[in-house]
Amino acid sequence: MKRIRFNHIIIIILVILSAVFFILQQLLFHDVEESGFLFFQDMMFLPLHILLVTFLLDRVLSAREKHERLEQVNIVIGAFFSETGSNTLSTLNSVIANLSNIKEIVGMNPSWNEKTFNSAALAAKNCHVQIDIDAQKLDAFINALPAKKEIVKMFANPNLLEHDTFTDMLWALYHLIDELSSRQDTHALPQTDIDHLKGDIVRAYSLLTYEWVIYMKHLKSRYPYLWSLAIRKNPFSEQASVIIQSS
Repeated sequence: MKRIRFNHIIIIILVILSAVFFILQQLLFHDVEESGFLFFQDMMFLPLHILLVTFLLDRVLSAREKHERLEQVNIVIGAFFSETGSNTLSTLNSVIANLSNIKEIVGMNPSWNEKTFNSAALAAKNCHVQIDIDAQKLDAFINALPAKKEIVKMFANPNLLEHDTFTDMLWALYHLIDELSSRQDTHALPQTDIDHLKGDIVRAYSLLTYEWVIYMKHLKSRYPYLWSLAIRKNPFSEQASVIIQSS
């Protein structure tokens, strides 16, 4: 409300200033015809001024704001993988029967470029994932997954509205954790229910792997030092170590 009143005051002041300058011009130069000519000359270019200011400048500012929001989203995604995502991938990897196939797809190295990352992300997302899990393994698997509150905390960030695929991944992961935590006795689950859970694992795993590859692409292009650490903590590498060994 205060902002609207402030805008009204500014408009009134500007109109009064225009009237004052017009009166001063007439008092000093006494040429109404010339003033009218100049007025209509300015009006002739007013649509172009509106075009430049309203549309072109607005698009530039909007693009800049969108870029800044995407940077904020990438910060949120980075925090997710540092605190939760990478460990979750390692946990999910423990029940992937054809993990070697996934490793071949995402076995990234310093020579990868944007096209390579994009191809690998899509291949990982669409790869046929085989799950090796039964009622006996579910307890340990459930305990290794993050708590639901960790995922809910991510939804609270409004910047994620700019990133649909990441939000879809969070929903898939949240659903998986919710499904698993809702089972009271995992040792008595029928095979039909285990097969249902396998489908939830595949969905969450495929989307999470895709987002991880895209995130690694962003690090490599923008923050090589963060990429260096992330690749040394690669959840798809059995030899991963943050310690830099002598060559």
